Amino acid sequence: MRRALLITAIVSVTQLFAQETLPPGPGKQLVLDTCVQCHDFKWITGQRKSEAAWRQTVNMMIWRGAPLMPGEAGVISKYLAQLPSTGAGRGGPRPYTEAALPEGRGRALVISACVQCHDLGVTVDQRKTLSEWRRSVDEMVRLGAKLTGSEIEVVARYLVQSFGPPK
Repeated sequence: MRRALLITAIVSVTQLFAQETLPPGPGKQLVLDTCVQCHDFKWITGQRKSEAAWRQTVNMMIWRGAPLMPGEAGVISKYLAQLPSTGAGRGGPRPYTEAALPEGRGRALVISACVQCHDLGVTVDQRKTLSEWRRSVDEMVRLGAKLTGSEIEVVARYLVQSFGPPK
């Protein structure tokens, strides 16, 4: 009972913060009613994605149970793609380009598979062990990233070599 009350309080505070922070627009209330129920507001607004990439994410969330009516996915996707860059999801705006990815076996796979849905900052700012990168890449494949079994290992090894824990 106490846990349910705590969760309700956290969601309410998050929604209030989001209500005050999000710019007006046709998708604002939909984001508040659906996205912020499960996701941290700062993580959502800190991502830089195209409308097509947001649409892919929103479609995935619908598949996972997000309660949206027909036509609302497009409204949310367009709204999120037009949000001003805050960089809140990763500590500040950083205009990463493919140049942020070091050369190495797996770089092309990261560009073709990961960057389709993620801003490069999502990858570049993380520091994970090999097993953590494997888990992340496996999860992304489960969610729709187009990688084969051997490519998963290549990507995980590239990511730990390039963005592993500090030594």
